[in-house]
Amino acid sequence: MLHGPRAIALERRPRPALAPWQARIRVGLVGVCGTDRALYSGALPTAYPLVPGHEFVGVVIEVGDPRDREWIGRRVCADINNTCRSRRVPVARRCRACRVELEHHCQRRDVTGIHEAAGAFAEELVAPTANLFAVPDAVSDSRAMFCEPLAAALQAFEQVPVGRGELVVVLGTGRLGALIAAVARRRGADVLAVGRSAHKLARCRALDAGELRSVDELDPAALRALVDARSEGLGADVVVEATGTAEGLSSAQALVRPRGTIVLKTTCGLPSGFDLTRAVVDEVTLVGSRCGPFARALELLERDPLPVETLIEETYPLPETARAIERAGEVFKVAVQVST
Repeated sequence: MLHGPRAIALERRPRPALAPWQARIRVGLVGVCGTDRALYSGALPTAYPLVPGHEFVGVVIEVGDPRDREWIGRRVCADINNTCRSRRVPVARRCRACRVELEHHCQRRDVTGIHEAAGAFAEELVAPTANLFAVPDAVSDSRAMFCEPLAAALQAFEQVPVGRGELVVVLGTGRLGALIAAVARRRGADVLAVGRSAHKLARCRALDAGELRSVDELDPAALRALVDARSEGLGADVVVEATGTAEGLSSAQALVRPRGTIVLKTTCGLPSGFDLTRAVVDEVTLVGSRCGPFARALELLERDPLPVETLIEETYPLPETARAIERAGEVFKVAVQVST
């Protein structure tokens, strides 16, 4: 239970009753991500108290509606956006966002483990039955745990489709950046992934994520020259900004071609130095990108040998969740094992 920045405690809480549209899940494995770290540090404001954690796999142990009993005993992941549809609100009474098919922007939503909905750093989790996705038998827990971040990586190219031969530059080779680069590569794009940490770049290499370069080896002019050499001097078709820094957008702007697209995955506010005039003159498209398609992520985990499970470097038990979150800033990927 997170009571404020860095104020986290292991507590025993009453088991909440289920609404007819809910399921109770025994949590198995949970990934720690940058959002969890931001919540823990206080960099990402939220309503306290909150049980964080949203990258999870678990087993359904109870449902609120007997008509959903086929879910009992199944391993699942869950979309974290709890919406009008999730709550089975009749169509006529849903918010406008849901009625115009902007469900992930539901005007009444809460977000599991992030905003006003208890998350997965717990023995049990309550989630809408409509948000559940069955994990294929062939997909281990250590792979299924990556469903949510892999869906977010896929979303970048759901919004901005890329094809064979298009140049995609990924800035940031952390947990999400690595998955984005791997997805772009599998879409047939020519991928250049740029990061600061040699350790993270090595992890990206295991995912076959394209050409990997360190910013320590390339100043901005050298990086632009590298992009020019691969684009006949025009620039990248798509630049995905996943650095987690305020300067990332300016760096992306320096690399994208006229009428190219910058996909924003970092949520740290507006950077200084972003050239609005150049954005207008070059007719650059800026696309914010957030949550993505769970079903497609599970399909990819089932059919593609993408070795995401090798990214996990450390695993901690539930009582050591604070330590796990702290270590997530030092190693590539950390997991919390709640049950087996």
